[in-house]
Formats: sequence, C-alpha cells, structure tokens
Amino acid sequence: METTTTAWLLYDITRSPVLLGLGGALRAASIIVFGLIGGAVADRFSRRRLLFMTQSAFALSSLALGILVVTGRVEVWHIYVFNAVNGAIGSFDAPARRSLFPTLVPRSEMQNAVMLNASIFRVGRLIGPGLAGVIIALYGPAVAYFVNVVSYAAILVALAAMRVVEPPLRATGPLLRSAAQGLAYSLGRPLLRSVLILESVHSFFGINTALITILASDVLHAGPEGLGLLLSSQAVGALIGTTFLVMTGDIEHKGRAMIAAGATYCVAFAALAAATSFEVAAVLIGVCGLSDALWTTMRNTIFQLQTEEAYRGRAMGVILLAGRGFTQASQLETGVAISFGGPGFAMLTGAALIGASLLAVNARTADVRSFRGSPDPIGAAAAVADPPGGAD
Repeated sequence: METTTTAWLLYDITRSPVLLGLGGALRAASIIVFGLIGGAVADRFSRRRLLFMTQSAFALSSLALGILVVTGRVEVWHIYVFNAVNGAIGSFDAPARRSLFPTLVPRSEMQNAVMLNASIFRVGRLIGPGLAGVIIALYGPAVAYFVNVVSYAAILVALAAMRVVEPPLRATGPLLRSAAQGLAYSLGRPLLRSVLILESVHSFFGINTALITILASDVLHAGPEGLGLLLSSQAVGALIGTTFLVMTGDIEHKGRAMIAAGATYCVAFAALAAATSFEVAAVLIGVCGLSDALWTTMRNTIFQLQTEEAYRGRAMGVILLAGRGFTQASQLETGVAISFGGPGFAMLTGAALIGASLLAVNARTADVRSFRGSPDPIGAAAAVADPPGGAD
C-alpha cells in the first residue's frame, strides 16, 4: 500500500517520470548508505528486538506523511524525505528478519522457509496495491497511509508471539570494519558473487512500480484502480509460482531452476513492451511475477545455504543491498530510459541486460547451474580455518 500510494502521489504532483524515479533513487541511496551497517548490526544485537524498533519506525513514518497529505501541506520534498527515511529503516529491518530463518527451521527446509516468507509478502502485494488504488480513488492517498499504519499492529503482535533462540555468538570490533568484512566475505566466494550479480542486474533493470505506474497512466490510460489491478496481477502470478513450489517441494537442481525461471522472466518482460491492451499487459505482468517468484526463491535459498552463521546478518545485508537498493534505484533508471525512448524502450533494454547477465553467469560459473543445495566445501573449509571468534 505504501509503495503504490507514494508512487501515485508523487507522479500525480510532478507528472514527471524522472522526478518519480528520483524518489526511488533517494530511497536507494539511503539503502546503499545503511545497507551494510544494518547487516552488521543484525550480527551484534537481538534480531527480534531490532525488528520491534524498525516496524514501529515504519508505522510512525507512514503516519507522518499521512498527516501531511490530509492537512494539504505535503510537498515533493516531503515525499523524498519519506523515501529516504524508509530506505534507512529497511536497511536495518530486512537483514534482521532474514537472519532469523536458520533459527526457526532446519537447513533441509530452507527453500520452503524462503518460499513461505516470500508468499506472505506476495499476498500483501496482491491485496495492498488493489486496496490502495480503491482507497485513493474513493478517499484520497491520506487514508491509504493511515490504513497502512494500522496494518503494522499485526506485525508487532506476531513478533511478540515469537519464541526465538538466537545464536549466542555476535560480531565484535568496529562496526564499519565488521560491515566491510561482510562485503568481502560475500564477494570472495564465487557462488555468492554470481548470485549477487544476478540479484543486482535483475533489481536495477527489472519491472518496478514506477514503470507499471507510467504504463498504466500513459500507455494504457488507466486510473489508480487500473494501477492497483496491474500491480495485483504481478502478485497473482507470484502466488501461482509460489503454489507451484509448494506442490513440487524442495527442488534438487536449484541452479538450473533459477536460470530457467530467469530466462522466462526476460521473455515476458520483453513482450510487455509491445502490449497495448490492459488485459494483455496484465497477463504478461502476471507471467513476470510468476517467473520472478521462482528465480528469486532459488537465489535467496542458495544464498542462505551458502552463508556461515557468523556472517549471516552481514551477508543478508549485502544481498538485500543488491536487491532492495538497486530496485529503488531502478526507478530513476526507468525514468531516464522512458524519457529517452519511451516505456517500450525501457522494457526491451531491461530484458536484454537481464538476459545478458544470465548468459554471462551461466557461462563463467559452472557452480551456479550445477548447484543442488549441498554446502559449499570451500565456504565450510574457510569457516573452520577462520572461526567466528576470529572474524573480527
């Protein structure tokens, strides 16, 4: 709801693809600045308590912007500050949340844990955008922000009900040095590095809220309800992909599945450039959502399985920096590309670059396509040679 409402509000005020993209870029800059630090903090403090603080901060941020909107005082710079603040909060929230996975499920169930976690977000993306579009059309964006504030109560209740036994070991030493070690650890292992490349390129050049907003407004000439439906169709496709994963269970050839799903995403994304009807666009966006669900689950599962516990928070910070940071920055890339060649040009360019990264990684790193979920012997040996206590 927050993403949809903010994108619509900013574009409604500015009517500029570049200024709309700048909002995402500011959020991305905030994630880039704090992303590695957030991961380092998750390796030092109680992740559950950290989540209490970040979720409360998200709610207060939405409340503040909603008040500005309802009082008629909102300006473009308010939205930009809101994006930057939320990016910073998310930089501490996401690494802590994902680092909890191994404390809740065994390694053999990691794919299911990643998939179920993603499915919850996709249910939100299915309901949230459509609900936001209807609320904006009927009552205005301020009410959408207030409903979003109330929704955080469910998250805080869930956190209070959790019983987590967190690992006793925590990173020590200077915070910035610890963050740098997490980056070096992630980039120093070929398999993790390859996943990070795919995550970065897909996040930066893939389909995003700004692109769908402009597609709905300028190409398909749909209102906020149409935008909500298009974003919800992406979530429907993702839920179908999640259902497929539930039915098939743990996929043995995770690397091959990731490559195949990524290729499907590229084809559907390129085809979207030629869509002129709302129905066709909705179907293609749904296919993008479906394939995205599959290869995102594989990427995150591989990353979780290949990360040692001593570096987990920092490694999660790195991949989330590549994912969320570049996803927000992609809105500026989208704005520039659309201003240069139109929405079709932006989509074709993005599909081509994502496809090129898939081919490059597949050709250069055989471990990617051959990965089956077994622990990386190089990483295991490194963990023995450099135990957690000596990492910092």
